[in-house]
Amino acid sequence: MKKEIPVLMYHQFVDKALKNSKVHTYVTAKQFDLQLRMLKLLGYETITFKDLNKIGLENRFKKKYIVLTVDDGYVNNYEFMLPILKKHNMKAVVYLVEGIKYNRWDVEKFGESEKLPIMETEMVKDLIRSGLIEIGGHTYTHPSLPKLTLEDKRKEIVESKKATEEKYGIKLVSFAYPYGHLDEESVQVVKEAGYKFAVSTDTGTGVFTDNLFDIRRSGIDKTTIFDFLRKISYKYSIYKGRKYSQKKERR
Repeated sequence: MKKEIPVLMYHQFVDKALKNSKVHTYVTAKQFDLQLRMLKLLGYETITFKDLNKIGLENRFKKKYIVLTVDDGYVNNYEFMLPILKKHNMKAVVYLVEGIKYNRWDVEKFGESEKLPIMETEMVKDLIRSGLIEIGGHTYTHPSLPKLTLEDKRKEIVESKKATEEKYGIKLVSFAYPYGHLDEESVQVVKEAGYKFAVSTDTGTGVFTDNLFDIRRSGIDKTTIFDFLRKISYKYSIYKGRKYSQKKERR
């Protein structure tokens, strides 16, 4: 059976469970610390997509690699995630929404009552200076890209990439589709922008080399220890990709 590097997807890191939250995309700091200790115990090495680009896709199974990704760039990433990564000397990729200051999409789309702030510039610079964080692109305003015109897609993908690169003096190599929503036109614009990798959520086959612009991720939020162990398996994303393909064929 085929295998692939696991790619995990996080969003928020909190001190304790958010009882009134309508969007349960968080882990507690205690849970995250335990998960990183488990990865270390099991011999995993965290890498970013910049690392993978240097390592080479053909060499990606020479060590027990895993990629941790974090969407949106909340202040709680800085408060809780970064110190725990430093504690364990482990890496992550943070996909930063460039053009808005809080989780407006959750507030407007899902009725979330709490406005969660996105990191300020100096916080992001601290993440970069740590040497443990790759910053990736995640658009200006977190739209569902397939609903946009080609012109608006280019603004959200190409122009936001340029703005982030100029602000922080870095080169972005990976992109995350908001909500995991993509279409053929969006993929072409991501390629046009100069990205080398793009991650989705529940699409893709689970094999990087099938499509580097539709890399499947496994969401980690209210995940049990058992589910976490399943999701870090080198076969899990391929299993889920096969189930997704079967479901598409039945429609």
